[in-house]
Amino acid sequence: MEPAGLEVEPNRNADAYRNYQPIAVPAQIERYIDFIELCEDGYMLLGCSNLTGRFWTGSLWYFIDPDAAPDVEKCLTGIECETGVTDGKFLEDKQKIFTDIKDSGTVQILGLSESSDEHTFHFESLNSVCEHDDSVLSVSVFPDKTQAVTGSSDTNIKVWSIESLISEHTYRPAHLLQVTSVCANPHDRNNVFASCSLDGMALMWDIRTPKPAKVAWCDRAHELSALSWHTSKDVLAVGSNTGEVTLIDTRQLKTPLAQTVCFSRPVHRLSFATHKPDWLAVCADDTKVKVLDCASDTPNILYCDDRHDDFVRGLTWHNRNETLYSCGWDKQVLLHNIALSPANMEVNGIVQVKT
Repeated sequence: MEPAGLEVEPNRNADAYRNYQPIAVPAQIERYIDFIELCEDGYMLLGCSNLTGRFWTGSLWYFIDPDAAPDVEKCLTGIECETGVTDGKFLEDKQKIFTDIKDSGTVQILGLSESSDEHTFHFESLNSVCEHDDSVLSVSVFPDKTQAVTGSSDTNIKVWSIESLISEHTYRPAHLLQVTSVCANPHDRNNVFASCSLDGMALMWDIRTPKPAKVAWCDRAHELSALSWHTSKDVLAVGSNTGEVTLIDTRQLKTPLAQTVCFSRPVHRLSFATHKPDWLAVCADDTKVKVLDCASDTPNILYCDDRHDDFVRGLTWHNRNETLYSCGWDKQVLLHNIALSPANMEVNGIVQVKT
């Protein structure tokens, strides 16, 4: 029997079942929020996983007002996923999303549709494909929004065409161990990205060349876990399992610009701000959110917040409001207002003067 209300051409049943998504919005948002994403207009995307239930499912949620998250009654819509969801990005059309289905190695494009009879919104799967052999751990979209890159536990990296969802480039293997993070270069339209892995290597890739990879940073003694490009300089931030953040000038890869230890646990995500390009938000396997000022040779912590009750998993900047949002495994989405003079540091909203 075909999914209810679904009309398909003959011999296209397999595609219909693979791309079919239920219209009903899930009843609740899972406790474990894995990522958070904001588009330029301030719309918010949340990805969640059910890590303690009988089924390891997940869900995606769309909020018009980011301050309403994670109230399920105030979301525009949501969709249940068969597995946990690790990462997702808005595309050029803010009603389309590129995301992964974690455990299966599948990537998909979701579209936001309106039901004309009820004036409600729902997600529908526009396309999906499974080419990774293990969990997809990181997703990044190039600045021109026509291509995306994914990194996986299968040690492979794939570059995708958004329009056709065909992998235009496959690097197999790209690393010796699982690829923990991929990040497209914001200064290049669709050719350059970086990756890092538990093998201790951070690589820069140029898909135009026959030998696309070169080493940006190598630390065989430690596992690398997170990446972020500076929004106005040719600088790449790399996080490790020791809680260390390394800044690298991508034009001169011999020695790092700076290194600082801001956590005693593995760094999970890094995110440079656009409105303050030298501000770098950092979270780890910890309850704290920190912001580093990377303007000097020695990055210093200018903001620290510990309102989360469990690991912080996601960070995103609202560049119009010049604020930072974080999410975590405590089912909280928190707003961070950071407006400080260089001589001050803010901890939980209290400004403390450095001595």
